[in-house]
Amino acid sequence: MFPLSRSEEQQLAQAEQQSRLIVPPLNFAMIAPGIYRSGFPNPKSHPFLLQLRLHTIIYIYDGDCQPYHLDFIRSNDINYKHFRVTANKEPFEEMDHSLVAQILAEVLDTRNHPLLIHCNRGIRRVGCIVGCIRKLQGWAMTAIFDEYQRFSGTKIRIADQEFIEVFRHPATIDPHFQPAWLTN
Repeated sequence: MFPLSRSEEQQLAQAEQQSRLIVPPLNFAMIAPGIYRSGFPNPKSHPFLLQLRLHTIIYIYDGDCQPYHLDFIRSNDINYKHFRVTANKEPFEEMDHSLVAQILAEVLDTRNHPLLIHCNRGIRRVGCIVGCIRKLQGWAMTAIFDEYQRFSGTKIRIADQEFIEVFRHPATIDPHFQPAWLTN
């Protein structure tokens, strides 16, 4: 083997450093202690997710989950729940209120924590769920919409904001397993 030049050594060192980088999924953020949101995780984000020591991953999308992600979930003994949720679209498509209440019940059950809830991009469906959680936390609607808009950028849907505003379906939450920050 030939000796490496200084430039090649630097490139090799840089490549090794990049291979150790921890990359969060798209639109990743903490919603509350033990509850995280994101877009669809790719294999580069799996080491990051392992550091969270997730107990549950909830996928909300009307399509199927990618096989590589299901393999990651199985091989790391993470509970997986898939809710087939359609997006809010004008004029007549709306997320199912009772299904959103079921998702909220799962997200707010501390036996599922730490938990990641994701859709494909972490914008619309997850944004609606987070908006409903913020309502339960007593946030003002302007603050809820501001957070939604920060994650959606130019992809804001008024139908999502309307859904968050009118959502009133009760989520059945066992008081023994609800987060301490949740006020009913």
